[in-house]
Amino acid sequence: MIITAAHREGERAAPAEVDAPPVWHVVPRQLPVGVTGFAGRADTLTELDRRLGAGPRGICVVSGTAGVGKTSLVLHWAHLVRERFEDGELYVNLQGFGPADEAVDPRDALLAFLEAMGVPPQRIPEDLPARSALYRTTLAGRRVLVVLDNARDAEQARWLLPGGADCAVVITSRRQLSSLITEEGAGLISLDVLTLEESHELLAHRLGRHRVEADQQATDAIIAACARLPLALAIAAGHAVTRPSLPLDVLAADLRRATEDLGRLTTRDSATSLRAVLSRSYALLPDDVARLFRLLAVHPGPDITPAAVASLAGVDPAQGRRLLDALLDASLVTEVAHGRYAFHDLLRAFAHEIANETDEPARAARRVIEHYLHTAYEAALLLDVLAEWMKVPEAASPGVRAEELADHRQALAWFQAERAVLLAVLRQAMAGGLYSHVIRLVSAVQDWLLRQGHWQEYIDYAHLALEAAVRLGDDRAQAAARRMLLQLSAERDGLDQARIHFRHVMALAREAGDLAEEGFALFDMALACLKRDLPEEALRHAEAALTPLGAVGLAATEARVLNVISWCWCLVGDYEQGLRVGGKALAMADELGDRSGQGIILDTVGYIHHQQGAHDTAIVHYRRALALCRELGHRHAEGEILLHLGDARHATGDHTQAERSWRLSLAILQALKHPAADQARARLRDHFA
Repeated sequence: MIITAAHREGERAAPAEVDAPPVWHVVPRQLPVGVTGFAGRADTLTELDRRLGAGPRGICVVSGTAGVGKTSLVLHWAHLVRERFEDGELYVNLQGFGPADEAVDPRDALLAFLEAMGVPPQRIPEDLPARSALYRTTLAGRRVLVVLDNARDAEQARWLLPGGADCAVVITSRRQLSSLITEEGAGLISLDVLTLEESHELLAHRLGRHRVEADQQATDAIIAACARLPLALAIAAGHAVTRPSLPLDVLAADLRRATEDLGRLTTRDSATSLRAVLSRSYALLPDDVARLFRLLAVHPGPDITPAAVASLAGVDPAQGRRLLDALLDASLVTEVAHGRYAFHDLLRAFAHEIANETDEPARAARRVIEHYLHTAYEAALLLDVLAEWMKVPEAASPGVRAEELADHRQALAWFQAERAVLLAVLRQAMAGGLYSHVIRLVSAVQDWLLRQGHWQEYIDYAHLALEAAVRLGDDRAQAAARRMLLQLSAERDGLDQARIHFRHVMALAREAGDLAEEGFALFDMALACLKRDLPEEALRHAEAALTPLGAVGLAATEARVLNVISWCWCLVGDYEQGLRVGGKALAMADELGDRSGQGIILDTVGYIHHQQGAHDTAIVHYRRALALCRELGHRHAEGEILLHLGDARHATGDHTQAERSWRLSLAILQALKHPAADQARARLRDHFA
């Protein structure tokens, strides 16, 4: 492709003869016009200034996905600082993301640059290395800003880099051009979508502040539909400008369908049509990378890890990491947090549009669901969730690789990091008819949700599991799901509602002949009665639970039931019986290696010692219980133990430590919206007001 030389201004004396060394005699001013009404990006403009605006010059790559506003940003900055470059500006659009034969050849770009700087055509060599050397010689000692826009790769840009330290070079690309960063020491600015405030400002510049602020709700909807992508916002604004009578809420409703049909964000100019712009990035991907991009639309989001990518694509982890890195380099995914990747909704819509059946999206969806199912199950075991409380996952599909978690700390971190993803995966599994997967995933996650105090999510999970069980016609699974609702209904809805759930669960369990579920239901009903301060009724249910649990050999759950019985004896004033049963429960949990059970039982035994006046002994038990529950992420147990520990410390006269324990307890219980927070608050008010 031939590039015409840009206009020249400020000509100096021409060289006396053609064969003399080239003499600078033209000040090129090649910057295209900047964007009118440029909005936002203040921090990025400051960063460009820091890297290139003053002092020793350098190279900076501005990278980002298609339509994110790289060129607009760079041209806006370049116009702001152009007076600092007294020897001019050079600009070229390298057209790196069109068809391969349209990308600008560096030889042609150098020819245009050299002619713009006044080098006679007959002095310009044909050979690329020689032409590049002459370019560097011509720029030596000059203060010039070089803008290389839309570079396809580092090699295309490398020939156009000045050799001296006085020139500044800014390169825009959809790729990160990592070899320029490694070999030439270039800086990198990764451009993301606009903030909500910047998006508002862009629309205000294009449509007028009054029109935008007159319907704030519609404006917000337009911004959401455009995923805060500058190109999409500009297209939407263009629709509104050309149709001034169009209400913004009507435009917003139309744009909301853009996540299903990108045709609503097209223009007659392919250079600014969103689908066409995205297609040019996609067309340059290798086949295996393109396949992963399409499959990412299968993942329910909001973000994904390299480990999940490997299962999604059915490849080994090293290959999954390589494919993901290629998409990151192409700015088709963004690293939204360390090790977590995502793309905005318009890229997801584009990936959906170009997906094809050869990718087997249904199998990919199943693989990714099983990835989270198997990893959640292993993570729960690391947190000492009893295996007898969970449904063992069926064998994973080929290509599924659960994440390898080393210990309880990694398990806790995994659950926390994947919290939003897990709920999205469950809903995807429901939509895909994978009801057995839903039931098993819920059973793996439910205990962590309870420990962390995520009460509403726990209820949402229970309803999903119940719906899945009903659709399967699985009485045992229905009983388990209804029992989840039983656990919280006593607090939220009252004991009458809890009893209704209990009767449903018992009927389903007995109809299915499921002794384990019958024992679990009796156990949970005992806990519900304790929440309503009915220790005698709780004791009856707990003692009844021992029979079915013992018949099926669920020893770990038996130890938990014995702990409830111990607590009930304490509440009715029989401390000796409480200690006897509590000691038996603790011995069983120790023998089974159930650390979570040990922590809960130690709290009970400590409480009984405290009621007997043995406060120092109680403190020893509480501290052991606290260490175990903290270690395993049992947040609401931690809050309650701290409350009890504060009581014991206060009873010994250690008021400073008592206050500290109660304040820590209040912080946890208040964050969890746990009813016991009122007790911690009352103690602080009564003793430390």
